[in-house]
Amino acid sequence: MWNLVLKDILLQKRTFVILVLISILFTISFKDNTSVIYTSTAVFTGYAFLSNSFYRDERTEMMLNSLPINRINIVISRYLSLFIVLIISTAVLSLVFIFTKYTGIVQPPASVNTEDIIVALISILLFSSILLPIYFKYGYLKTRYVVMILFLGTYFVFMAFAKIFGEKIQPFIIYLSGISEITMRFIILAICLIVLLLSFFLSYEAYKNKEL
Repeated sequence: MWNLVLKDILLQKRTFVILVLISILFTISFKDNTSVIYTSTAVFTGYAFLSNSFYRDERTEMMLNSLPINRINIVISRYLSLFIVLIISTAVLSLVFIFTKYTGIVQPPASVNTEDIIVALISILLFSSILLPIYFKYGYLKTRYVVMILFLGTYFVFMAFAKIFGEKIQPFIIYLSGISEITMRFIILAICLIVLLLSFFLSYEAYKNKEL
């Protein structure tokens, strides 16, 4: 199982360099909106690594299943690799911050906002938790279309939600603002763990019954 995780890391080395360069270009393109640069860059990097990993796994899936490897180990290795993706996303975020700070191309804040990093990592985690069961059920090609739909759909859903329910959710927002920071972090952590566990069991059930 750990060999599968190591395989993911080794295969992504070249991708890491390419994505750092792309992320810098992405940062320059949005230099007039520095408030979202770092979060967007981290999310973009995480999604790109995951998509590239899906593509590589699709090509080696038949070989992996011909080896004496339990399918649950393949699923577990994919979820462990997800945490590697989170670490890589944070690393890219830091590199982009260093680049923008010392080149002066973009005027960044004095330091990277910890909340921006947390939001980015949670976004990657939730997005991946949706994609992984779909990938294990239908494979890379269909999952690729789901990615495009989610990217476009998320934007329009948030816009529509804000327009329709913007004023109605104000009392709920006020209620949330009254919750202590420690309690809120515990709630967010609990939700993420529940979503991740549910995603894992769905992925395993889908892959266990999949005919290759």
